Parts: sequence; C-alpha cells; structure tokens
Amino acid sequence: MAKKRKRIIGKRVAWSNGEKTLIPPSQLRELKADYYKQLDEYHTRVEEGREWEIDEPAVMRGDSRLTEAYSDRLWELDMHVESMRWLLEAAQCLIDEYYVYIDNMETNYYHRNFRRFRYLVRRCEERCKEDSSLKRMYECSTVLETYLYMEKVYAGCKVWGFLP
Repeated sequence: MAKKRKRIIGKRVAWSNGEKTLIPPSQLRELKADYYKQLDEYHTRVEEGREWEIDEPAVMRGDSRLTEAYSDRLWELDMHVESMRWLLEAAQCLIDEYYVYIDNMETNYYHRNFRRFRYLVRRCEERCKEDSSLKRMYECSTVLETYLYMEKVYAGCKVWGFLP
C-alpha cells in the first residue's frame, strides 16, 4: 500500500536564502482584514472630520499610503506578484484627470498628487529591478502609460509647470 502524501495547506514561499516556508491561509486573511480595517477607520476619520486634510486629493493620498503599506507587507512575505499588483493600485488611485487644474491663462497646471505618483512609479521600477519577472506586468500597466503621458505633457515639472 502506497504511503499517503501529507496535504500542504497554505501558500509556499521561497525566501532569499533558498529556504521554503509555508504561510498559513489564516495569516494571509488576517493581513488582508487588517488592511481593510485600517482603510475603513481612515475613511471614518475623514467623514467625521478628524483628518488634517479632507479634500479629495488628500483622501486619495491617504488611500494610497495604506495600500502601499499593505503592498510592502506582502513583499516581505515574498508574494511579489500580489505585492506589485497592490503597489500599482496605490499609484493608480492617485491620478484623476479631474484634479488637474488650469489657471485663468491656461498655461499653468497643478496636480497635488503628481509628486507622490512619481514616487510610487519609481518604487515600481525598483521592484522590477529586484524581481525581473514583474517587468512585463509593470510595462503593461495603465500606471506606466499614465506616467509617460504626464511626463511628456508636463515636461518634468515637480509641482508647477507650463503646458506646451
């Protein structure tokens, strides 16, 4: 009679030292539940007026920071693809064309989240250097497409700039 194989429950993760470890599903569920709890608490504070800035671009930055932190926790667990997906989500939620303001002369633009958007794009590029299998995912994302468009239109300005 053949010996039964032990059933593996959880997600196998390979660490940088070559050791393979199991992450129990309960730990992954707790991690995700913690993220959604923090997100819910943040939005509750915004609705109650307990946040310093409560305008829409600031709320978008707050959402982005929480999503980036969740992505970092996934990266620490060596769940690189899922982590990259959440980091791209953190960057994408920052940019909305409704928040590009043009002054009366229609020559200056101002986007309050553009600096943070650039920061997250650089983080995505760093992660692609660390794990080259993520490069294709990043190249096909709308984040890179939006970034390249904004860099072309706004010509490398940090906060203020002139439209061509």
